[in-house]
Amino acid sequence: MLRNSTLLRTVIKQSSGKLLAFPIVSKSLLSTTALRSAQLEENLEESIAPVSKLTKDQLKRRELKRKVKHKIQARLPAHVDPLYVSVPNALRIIRALEVGQPESQQTITVTMQVINEKGVNPLNGDIQLPHPLKASKIVAFSNDPTTLEKVAPLCMAVGGQDLIDKIIKGELPITEIDSSFATPDIAPKLSQQLGKLLGRRGILPNAKKGTVAEDLLQLIQSNVGKIPFRQRGGEIASVNISVGKCTMSDHEILENIIAARTAVMEAVKTQKNKAAKKHQVSILGRTTLTSTHGPGLVIDFV
Repeated sequence: MLRNSTLLRTVIKQSSGKLLAFPIVSKSLLSTTALRSAQLEENLEESIAPVSKLTKDQLKRRELKRKVKHKIQARLPAHVDPLYVSVPNALRIIRALEVGQPESQQTITVTMQVINEKGVNPLNGDIQLPHPLKASKIVAFSNDPTTLEKVAPLCMAVGGQDLIDKIIKGELPITEIDSSFATPDIAPKLSQQLGKLLGRRGILPNAKKGTVAEDLLQLIQSNVGKIPFRQRGGEIASVNISVGKCTMSDHEILENIIAARTAVMEAVKTQKNKAAKKHQVSILGRTTLTSTHGPGLVIDFV
């Protein structure tokens, strides 16, 4: 029987057909506990307050020890990490965790820890992904049917004067075009007829910008799928690169991961060549593969 109104009601919940009662706690007991907690916090603050601050030399030594520790950990092989998973298994786990999520939010990302030296430029560069994450809205102009046939799989639209007319008439809205390329034989026509339309958006093919060339296929291949990357953070930083979608095959994602690794290692090599001293170069540490809603799983990368 609960006679005292100041007592909290017993919490009852049913489990396997039986009633389970949790202990009754009075308000007075709760108040006493809260008071004791407050007193303990005050005593803790008083005990901490008189402690002297670390000197500059002590702070430097502590930071140096911490940095050395991070460097040692960064050089350890990936398989010793408790979260290590092979890339194929990591992709299986990631896909399972992304079930039911919108396709637009199922992005797979590689994140590399970077141990950086002071005064060293951050890692940066461009990656040519073999399998772009999104379709590039590219148009190609040429009077040569053979050239147009070669580049057609990489473009949203290809053509000569017929394509120019479509854009002028509004049949192909310029807002749907991200970039355009052309061969020299049609470049003058583009400047005359589409200069105002494409020029405003900065996508008019131009030899100075490197968007006009005889070998149109090579030109487009060298530009499609390129994404920039840059190191973010201080001495303990990271590089994040989106390498796929859950809808892509394992083979496609793996090829993108290899392309990302090649680009990052090239950036490290460039950094080493520019460094004043040989030891002033970034160290790549733990690398994780994750998705928008999934955990970070450690993989082999370096």
